[in-house]
Amino acid sequence: MSGEDRARLADARRVVTGDRQGEGNAVYAVYVAVIAAGAYGVPASQQLFRFLDARWLAEHLGGVRGPVVGVVALVALLALAFRAGAVRGPAVPDLPYLDHVATSPLDRAVVLRRWWRLALVGCLTGGLLAGLVAGAGLAIAAVTGPLVLLPAVAVGGVAALLVAWAWLEGQVRGRDNRGHGRPGSGTLARPARSLRSLPLASLRAQAARSAGVGGGVLAGDLRAVRLEVAAPTTRARGRRLRAAGPRGTMVRRDVLGLRRSPGALVTGVALTGVGAFAVVHAATPGVPSVVALAGTVLAYLGVGQWAEGLRLQGDNSGTVPLVGLDPSTEALTHLVVPGAAYGLVTLVVGGATVALGGASALGLPWALVLGAAVLGAQLMAAFRPLPGGDASLISPGGRLGTMLLAYAVPLIAAAVVGTGATAMLGSASLRGQAPVALLIGSALVVAWGRHRVRALTDAHRD
Repeated sequence: MSGEDRARLADARRVVTGDRQGEGNAVYAVYVAVIAAGAYGVPASQQLFRFLDARWLAEHLGGVRGPVVGVVALVALLALAFRAGAVRGPAVPDLPYLDHVATSPLDRAVVLRRWWRLALVGCLTGGLLAGLVAGAGLAIAAVTGPLVLLPAVAVGGVAALLVAWAWLEGQVRGRDNRGHGRPGSGTLARPARSLRSLPLASLRAQAARSAGVGGGVLAGDLRAVRLEVAAPTTRARGRRLRAAGPRGTMVRRDVLGLRRSPGALVTGVALTGVGAFAVVHAATPGVPSVVALAGTVLAYLGVGQWAEGLRLQGDNSGTVPLVGLDPSTEALTHLVVPGAAYGLVTLVVGGATVALGGASALGLPWALVLGAAVLGAQLMAAFRPLPGGDASLISPGGRLGTMLLAYAVPLIAAAVVGTGATAMLGSASLRGQAPVALLIGSALVVAWGRHRVRALTDAHRD
């Protein structure tokens, strides 16, 4: 690019962005991230590793198991980054910049290079800080020596670079680029080919989607965010919903929805399978309670992939029911498919775990009963109330912490029941009361979810 083109590009950026200095904002964001990692991340990391049993960690993550778990986690993170790139990639300028600068004859790679570099720096900073926090926590908790800091930071940096590359590739090969020719594929060292292959139409679509998501977040309406990022249905469009009575029709509708969204079906199976394995294993004496916490969270996220019909009912609360079911009965009917899928996955994974001697026989029924709490939490999540006027992030009296806590209540409820009851199971003095606590806790979560269904429905009617 000639010097005249550089000057024109700089002038155009100055006109479009005004006094906003992206580099200055990026430096300030890095500064805040470093302070947060040192002030909050390192203490939390060391407390986590102190809470875990060092002997249990050495037994289960020693040798080849630790690297295998790390590779699996990295692959999952790369898949998530690729999926995120299809929704909103790293090189997405604002709409005014696209309309006034990207439409010019300038090289598309040069036009988008600044946004890509900012995203790359952000990923690299996050990876380095994550490695530093994890390594410092291990060293301070005396799990390993201080020499672990160097490999931890290096692994974090390499993982961050791979995530940035997967993020960009997700944008290049995302759904917004279909029908615009064969996409190019660059590398981290030379990303120009990938940037040049981004068509203007897909950049506009992602910029508009980004603005919609940002508006939903600022307004505190995460339902609008979810609907904004949802992928359009393109599979099994020829399948038709057949009548089978009110309840049967609802169940068939949820099955048809999963057939049209195979990605959600597979993701739910993977997350629920790992979560069920962790919960079954956590019921074995001597296993840290944090394993039950991780398993409950993963099971909640996995079942949530199958509960789209329940969320759609929550989004349309207060409207006239199409099949004549009252809202509470319809909501419980929408739990049939997620509940059956959870039970099937848990039986297969948990049964195999117990049969291979990896857990006690109590783990399988324990995980099945915990499914009631997970399903009740899905009721709470689908029918959570919309935030009030003071929940906006930009209002003078906005309270971000209160809003985030309100949205996290369903997950917290399921995690408290699963982790608390499992911790009681591991205690010699409370082991007899643990099954009762699990049953009562699961029943309370389900009752809370049914209350949310009635409350939100009545609120819309008023």
